[in-house]
Amino acid sequence: MLNNLETLFAPAKKLAELNKAQFEKVVAAQQAAAKEYVALTEARIKAAAAIKDIEGLNTFVKEQVELAQSGFEKVQAESKVLIEDAKSYNDEVIKLVQEGNAVMTEEVKETVKKAAKKAA
Repeated sequence: MLNNLETLFAPAKKLAELNKAQFEKVVAAQQAAAKEYVALTEARIKAAAAIKDIEGLNTFVKEQVELAQSGFEKVQAESKVLIEDAKSYNDEVIKLVQEGNAVMTEEVKETVKKAAKKAA
């Protein structure tokens, strides 16, 4: 009936590989962010524990404000990258679905032609 299963399932296989790669990418990014956050937290705890006087407290608070600002800027930059990556992923999924539909349509047409020839 459907002669070339490999051709038929190729787009689905590509989609599965794309999903796996995307998932691995997201997990790796989350792991890196978690490690970075843990290191930052540890450093800030040490900095807080090292406060001995009002000058040290002022320095610590100033550093916290700077970290908050740089953290906000980093989140904005990473969000832009994430949006672009999601758009690229979405475009690739749409392409693969369209490819799968085209392959399926062609296979169905060929099957119908063969069935019509046998019936005639």
